[in-house]
Formats: sequence, C-alpha cells, structure tokens
Amino acid sequence: MRQSFSSAVVVVCLLSTPLAAAKTEATSWGKAGVSIDQYRTDAITCGRSGYYMDVSNTEAAHVFKDATGQLEANESDLSSVAMLAGGGPPETRRAAVMELGDIVNRSAHIVEGARPAKRMKEVGDIMQSKVDDCLKGRGYVHFKLTDSQRKHLGHLHLGSAERHIYLFQLGTDPAVLKTQAM
Repeated sequence: MRQSFSSAVVVVCLLSTPLAAAKTEATSWGKAGVSIDQYRTDAITCGRSGYYMDVSNTEAAHVFKDATGQLEANESDLSSVAMLAGGGPPETRRAAVMELGDIVNRSAHIVEGARPAKRMKEVGDIMQSKVDDCLKGRGYVHFKLTDSQRKHLGHLHLGSAERHIYLFQLGTDPAVLKTQAM
C-alpha cells in the first residue's frame, strides 16, 4: 500500500507540474561565488531531496488512505448492482438504478470530503520545504524577482539553457542577493 500511495502521489505531482511550471516564478535561489556546475548540482541534489521524500505519514496520506478504503467499501457491490440495473423485472431495475445513484453520490461525497486539491497542495508544500531547507543548508539565499526579471524569465522556455543561465546570473549577483533577499 505504501508503495502504491507514493506512486500515486508522484503521478499526481508530475501531472500538476506543467501547470505550476507554466507560471513565471516570483522567487529563485542564489549564492554568490558558486560555479554553474555547483549551482546545477545543488539544484538537482536539493530537488531530489524533496522529490524522493517519504510523505506516507503525512495527514494528507492518511486522508487519502481512509478515503480509498471508504470508496472501495462503497463501490464493492457496484458491478452486481449495475448488472441488475441492466436486466430483470422493472421493479428490480428501478431499485438497482436508485442504488447506483446512491453509490455514485456517496463516492462523490467521499472524494469531496477528502479535498484532494488541498491535500496535494499540502504535500507539495511539505516537499518544497524540504528543498528549501536543503538549499538554505548549502548557503543559498532565497530572493524575489523584480517585475522586469519575471517578464524576461517568462520569455525563456522552461528547461532551456538560456533560462538556466539567466537564473544563474541573477542568483550569483551579490547586488541581486543583497537587495532582493527574502
């Protein structure tokens, strides 16, 4: 169960990443005097510390696990009820259709009660905190981008060398780190 939950969280995070990445970041991290190779190595190392973090004991994980159990219990008779709704005497079909509606309604309430978007944000925040702590521990400074820096960054393709170099240049500029530090 732990492995499948971790896999599910990773899949959801990966699916939501393009949406989050589509926004131009308002902040970045930097460290004066660091080489571009060290900058990339630290980014990858710290990113992995968050990505591979065990989130199975978080409140969100417990909520998802409970909701999954409730959904499985609620939907255990779904196929047999669906078969009854498709055939047999009219009274049986009507009762089966009503029961199908009840099952679907209960499942919707279970999912709604779990508040998956809120829970995924909580998990993302926990993972991001791990990355942030790693960068802080390596001496990096969290800084806010100016409007013009964000605008310029918005014109650079995600994952491009130009984007990495631009953020590296900002993040190693002592004046930027001093005046824009958070």
